[in-house]
Amino acid sequence: MNFEQYYPTPESLGKKLAALIQKPQPPILEPSAGTGNLIQAFREARKYNRWEYRYSEKDFHCVEINPERAATLKGNDFVIIWDNFLTFNPLMPYQTIIMNPPFHDGAKHLLKALNIIADGGEIACILNAETIKNPYTNERKALIQELENAEDYQVEYVQSAFDGTDVEVALIHVEKKAASVKCATFENFKKSIVEEREQSDPQALIRHGEINGLIDRYQAEVKTALSIYDELQSYNEICLHETYHEIFKVTLNSHGTGHAGIVKAINYNYWYKLLHSTELDRLLTSEACRDYSSKLREMEEYEFNERNILQLKADLTKNLLGSIDVAIMKVWDNFTHRFSYTDYSKNIHYYNGWKTNKAFKCNRKVIIPLYAFDHIGGRIDVNRVREELADIEKAMNYLDCGRTEGCDMAERLQQSKSAGVYRAIDTKFFKVDIFKKNTAHLTFKDESLLKKFNLYCGRKLNWLPDDYGYKPYESLNDEERAVADSFEGRDSYTETFHNRQFYLQRNSPLMLTASQKG
Repeated sequence: MNFEQYYPTPESLGKKLAALIQKPQPPILEPSAGTGNLIQAFREARKYNRWEYRYSEKDFHCVEINPERAATLKGNDFVIIWDNFLTFNPLMPYQTIIMNPPFHDGAKHLLKALNIIADGGEIACILNAETIKNPYTNERKALIQELENAEDYQVEYVQSAFDGTDVEVALIHVEKKAASVKCATFENFKKSIVEEREQSDPQALIRHGEINGLIDRYQAEVKTALSIYDELQSYNEICLHETYHEIFKVTLNSHGTGHAGIVKAINYNYWYKLLHSTELDRLLTSEACRDYSSKLREMEEYEFNERNILQLKADLTKNLLGSIDVAIMKVWDNFTHRFSYTDYSKNIHYYNGWKTNKAFKCNRKVIIPLYAFDHIGGRIDVNRVREELADIEKAMNYLDCGRTEGCDMAERLQQSKSAGVYRAIDTKFFKVDIFKKNTAHLTFKDESLLKKFNLYCGRKLNWLPDDYGYKPYESLNDEERAVADSFEGRDSYTETFHNRQFYLQRNSPLMLTASQKG
């Protein structure tokens, strides 16, 4: 009779068990390792994956209670770290455990493995099927409860898995829940900062809301980083490293050294977050994005506080309105500057402007040059097309004033590329048709947006009176009425006058926001 119930793992069963592990991370722990059959099966099962880490004997930590089998493992250069697995209490956070424990104690051994596996780690285990199918003992019931508490567990039953037996086994794969990452130092600092602010200025959160939350987080992060840095430096002074080397080597990035380098690096991250907020990114053209990104190295010298944020907001608002004006007129030029050529003559419609008969406006459909197709596969280059259309969309965003729901242009273009259909691509403001003769047809989806675009550019070019749209049609003099009739007609002008808050709005309010996490 086999009192130890030692049944070496057959190679086929070992490979099947090894295949259950999705993300093995050495050192890999095998309790009740025997003579290493399961380890060998694991290595054999995974050696043909050329992308995976190459395992050596030192990558396996073995626990084996039998001295003779432990000697065999040691003779094969495996690392023997303990004898009785049930008394094993490691400090090492094991991420991967593979095991074929004694059948009569299987529940107890798997419970032990679940107790020591690191959060987010995996266990692959062979158990007597009865342990799972017939949980009549408190120990087995506790095991079932622990398995159900795991992130994920799966069971596969195999009949007559061991040579010379008809015992049914259960192959169990368990993935332990990953713990949420929390930095206690950060949470403590954040709590004290929020409490201090609420006591000193209870209305601050009401006034600034999201921005104030971001400032609180910034202050807590700076204090946390400085505290951890000092603690690591202090630890290196007391740790035992006379004959080896210090445990931590504290290095900082290119923002500098010591406390100043830490603060500058964090400053940079928070200004980057603010400058790349969704609202600002929606308005900034590619050229403006490059200009503001170049200012980040300068901004790292400034702490992320209310005064500096408000100053930056004022500077950006002033500069942004100018850059948006340039962007809109750049789109106008792109839509109209080739009107003298045959293909592009349909882009515009002439009207008798203010003091000129050479004024024109954009039609609902415009043709623009667009080098969209690659020369090899004859398919559109999604990134190139998106970049070409993005600045047009951002200019229209300003004019639209948030009325139109957005969509992911890159996603729409990718869908068209996958389908091989390049007509009527539905973007936020246009239906886009792309042609291989290096042109694209853009059709405005919103007539009122087209009208505002023509009003905006016509006024900038002095083709419309300065007070156009601010007086009712009946109050226009003969010259003004002639311009209105030629540009849009009486009924359309009356609609412009009644909705002048939208059509003639000169400035779009800039809301400088940033999303907050944590």
